[in-house]
Amino acid sequence: MRWSWFGDFFGAIPDALRALYLFGDPSSRGDGWWGFVILAIWGAGLIGAPLFLAKRWYGKHEWASAAMGVMAGTAVLWWVFGVLPSSWIYFLDANKEILADRIIPTSFTLTIGGTKLDIASNVYNVIRDTVVVVEHLVAFGLTFWAAIKIQQRYPRTLVAGEVKPEAGGYK
Repeated sequence: MRWSWFGDFFGAIPDALRALYLFGDPSSRGDGWWGFVILAIWGAGLIGAPLFLAKRWYGKHEWASAAMGVMAGTAVLWWVFGVLPSSWIYFLDANKEILADRIIPTSFTLTIGGTKLDIASNVYNVIRDTVVVVEHLVAFGLTFWAAIKIQQRYPRTLVAGEVKPEAGGYK
């Protein structure tokens, strides 16, 4: 076991955090905080405001409430299934010189009797892509769970005076 890897790993953490802070700032002027501002605007404007309106209009303006809920849900799904995985891949590809073999291994080799056996030569890409797959699996599960919980919490309501039909469907 190569014990110097531990020192390399912990020594690379400040560089990796700096790269994460500057990610998305092509000028590298140190304005990485703009990413957090954009994230806050996205969250408040495209997710928070529609959710607020959906909750406020629930039971009064059903179609508008449903439309706002769908808008917020679409923004969340766009973020979870598009922006996060894409950003992860771009970040790891752009900062490979900082992360490779210091934080994320690039290959696995085994030495047996002086002979090096290459077990896996593209571990960096495998780890990068596996994180995206796991994130998608977790997000799919949470999406279905959230859909069931939302349906349970906010069941379909009837307009005043409307009677629930005996058997479903239009007649």
